[in-house]
Amino acid sequence: MAITKCLHMKQAKTGYPAKHLANGLRYIMNPEKTEHGRYVCGHNCIPEQALSQMVDTKRHFGKLDKRQGYHFILSFEEDEVSEEEAFQVVGEFVAEFLGKDFEAVYAVHNDTDHIHGHIIFNSVRCTTGYKYDYKNGDWENIIQPLTNRICREHGLSVLDLEEAKEKRKQKGQEEKSLSERDRRIRRDVDQALQDAGSYEEFLENLSSMGYELRGRKRLSVREPGAGRARRLDQLGEEYTEERLRQRFGRLPIPEMTGEEIPVEWTYVFIPYRERHLTRYQKECFLRRYRQGKPMADSKTWKYRAAIHELKKLQEEFDFLAAYRIQDKAQLKAISDATKEQLWENSRARKQLRKEMVPYEEILLLLNKLQEKQMEAELYQEGYQEFFQDHQTYQNLLGQLKEMGYSLSEAEQTDAYFFEKEEHLRIEWKKILKEKRIAERLREKAEEKENLEAQQKEKNRKPSARGRGKGG
Repeated sequence: MAITKCLHMKQAKTGYPAKHLANGLRYIMNPEKTEHGRYVCGHNCIPEQALSQMVDTKRHFGKLDKRQGYHFILSFEEDEVSEEEAFQVVGEFVAEFLGKDFEAVYAVHNDTDHIHGHIIFNSVRCTTGYKYDYKNGDWENIIQPLTNRICREHGLSVLDLEEAKEKRKQKGQEEKSLSERDRRIRRDVDQALQDAGSYEEFLENLSSMGYELRGRKRLSVREPGAGRARRLDQLGEEYTEERLRQRFGRLPIPEMTGEEIPVEWTYVFIPYRERHLTRYQKECFLRRYRQGKPMADSKTWKYRAAIHELKKLQEEFDFLAAYRIQDKAQLKAISDATKEQLWENSRARKQLRKEMVPYEEILLLLNKLQEKQMEAELYQEGYQEFFQDHQTYQNLLGQLKEMGYSLSEAEQTDAYFFEKEEHLRIEWKKILKEKRIAERLREKAEEKENLEAQQKEKNRKPSARGRGKGG
């Protein structure tokens, strides 16, 4: 059985318009996934020249903008088909579905447990110049039935379309039910952005709101107690990591291979239990224990404020246990110490910024090089339309060399400052958290003392009146 998934590739917002199309073609023709190109084939084009041919078609008909191409994925059942047969099935699908109208490249990947085929085709017909128009209902009425028929001819199992339609319908209803959740997350994200001066502060604000942050490549957030996380880039074009960082005027920093930055974890402790529980299970256990009964409603994200208060109580418990707090004097001493530590951290950050000043031009050149790196690599692979970008990249490398730095040295410099900045940021966050907890506990202790004093005063007054009447 093969299931067909349909995707499309938009025009890139910056740089080369067909960048996503170029990335997609390069991905599906990856030698490590295709037995060194054995399972790669072109349709109405040569695979190695597919991008240039597709762009030439767009240019010829004056349709270089907007949607650039389409990406279909045919996923087969595990151990049901060999690479050769899957390649034949995908090829027959391409020949019948695209015919002579579209340039396409198709490939079969065998790097996962499930053999799957990829098809990328131009958005513009090479015969008439008309664009491919995907309509609602095409998948269940045309695309998947064609896949089923070809699979049946090869003796493979087929997808039950009625069952698939019902699942798609249920998924659509679930997405509608999540629309309110998406709006709520967007409001919180907008508020966190408004209150932040940098991308790192924005992440801290989200955490302080009670969100759990996930994902290294794509940022996802999960409300306390919610079953699944929500990717921010699925909330709209303005919520991708790139666009969020641009709001602070700072481009994404490349992933490093140097010293590992410590991961920040959140722990919840449950005493008197030897059984291992996940963090989510611990949160549920504590919440239900304090309420005295299980919650009937599984949508626990509605109770975000209550769970946030629960986490604060757990933080305070851990803090008291870690520092063995006995009285308010200890809390005041810790609070004063954290103020001094924050001042030292702030001074270290200012010193780091001063250190960066002589390197600003180098780091700026590095950012420009990173923006053109992909286009330069594509030109070296034979895509002549990236010649101008390649020239720009070489000129930037020349400027860097005139300053006495190689590209690797510039990247090492950037990595050095990033590591120091990230360590200081994590240290600042940890100190600030301890300061807030200490001050919060002091306020609670003072409030408790005041209440006890008031209660003693109330208890003393009636007894005094009682003695007066007796005399």
